[in-house]
Amino acid sequence: MKLQKPSSIGTLLFLTGGSVTAFHSPVLNFGLGRSSSLSFPHKSFSLQSTQTKVEEKTDEVVAVDDDLDDEEVQNIVCARGVCALADDDAASELCTFDEESNDFNCVQNENDIVQPGFTFQYLWPRALLLTCSVLYGTNFPLGRLMNDALPASSATSSRLVLAALALSPFLLQLKPNLRGTAALCGTFTALGYISQSIALVDTPAATVSFLGALVVIVCPALAVLVDKKKMGFSDAPQTWIAAITCLVGVGVLELGGDGGFGIGEIGWGDFWSVLQAIGFGTSFFITERMMAKEPDQALPITAMQCAMSAAFAGIWAALDGFGVMDGLFSFGSPHGAFLLDESVKSSFTLPGLFMNDALRNVAFAAAFTGFITTAGNRVGETIALGKLSSSEASVLLATEPLWAAVFASFLINEQLSLWDGVGGALIVAACVATAIDSVWLREKLSIEYEEE
Repeated sequence: MKLQKPSSIGTLLFLTGGSVTAFHSPVLNFGLGRSSSLSFPHKSFSLQSTQTKVEEKTDEVVAVDDDLDDEEVQNIVCARGVCALADDDAASELCTFDEESNDFNCVQNENDIVQPGFTFQYLWPRALLLTCSVLYGTNFPLGRLMNDALPASSATSSRLVLAALALSPFLLQLKPNLRGTAALCGTFTALGYISQSIALVDTPAATVSFLGALVVIVCPALAVLVDKKKMGFSDAPQTWIAAITCLVGVGVLELGGDGGFGIGEIGWGDFWSVLQAIGFGTSFFITERMMAKEPDQALPITAMQCAMSAAFAGIWAALDGFGVMDGLFSFGSPHGAFLLDESVKSSFTLPGLFMNDALRNVAFAAAFTGFITTAGNRVGETIALGKLSSSEASVLLATEPLWAAVFASFLINEQLSLWDGVGGALIVAACVATAIDSVWLREKLSIEYEEE
């Protein structure tokens, strides 16, 4: 039986004829810090020095612990900036968020009734999350396809407006105390989406995806700068291994080539790809902390992120459409001031994009990336996450760049060179390394570590 404790009074509960009667008395708290006793006719009670506790001396008295917390601790599962309520019967790991240390405390779920094996109950959440990762991978080649036919600003705005519309019902459920932080988070999300779209104008989709995986460095860096978290090699060896592997992978990806190693091939697209990682990484960092404290707000927070992203993309499209961003800031688009050109104005905006038969594939890509891979994927992630461990989820989501490379090859005929493949594989390995348990890794590497 869970009982709410009064704020400065002791509580006695008497069972009388099957009913519960509460009796409150301020005198029951006077003995904190020393052993005391209190007597009633026919009944005797003792107060413990560490907590206000009534010991039953007859069968009619129920003891109440003053340390009972009114609020139940919510178990969560988090991965790549998304948190969901853990399913206590299915999740193999249960985590709670410690607000003092800004870190997660995870334990094995002893009540997990779903055993590993080829059963529907075990496989479906993992298959769902892997499907989400596959769908995320399609964003890059489809974004490149849209940018080839539309101005990047128009393509990005169309996609994000559709995603924001799909998630708009959840926006009304966002708690008032989260609106400001969620809006700030949405600003960084917008930076990620806009930078990604600009990068896709002249950079291979696979390269943009691989460089986007630099979030494995951005998030730990923010934990050190913002939370002042200890991040030495003995504190988080998996983070250092991931960071070093990722940087080596980026070096191979960017500097390797048929002509040897050099910086001649590095362009503005690579800069925007890295900025994409900074935007999304910062967004993940803020979102994870919000959702860890309010896991039932995962979809409302996502709705605010999409709304802010759509707003910024709309501003970008308006400035580009009226010719304000011609020249250096047109990002290679041949359609400057498209909102002033009656021949393309309707086709480059919603809903006219869906009315033009010549842009049918582009319209499908906009709808698919908006409704499915941006809005629908987040819903799927939230459903699947609660039934997995954080490490499992992180590994499954780490495959996204590989799927991006596969779809780029099939959809837009991009070919990976040997160096691209090696660099990309190292970056994906870095993403997987972040899921390694630090305690296990310290034992394997014989790293001495003293917990404070």
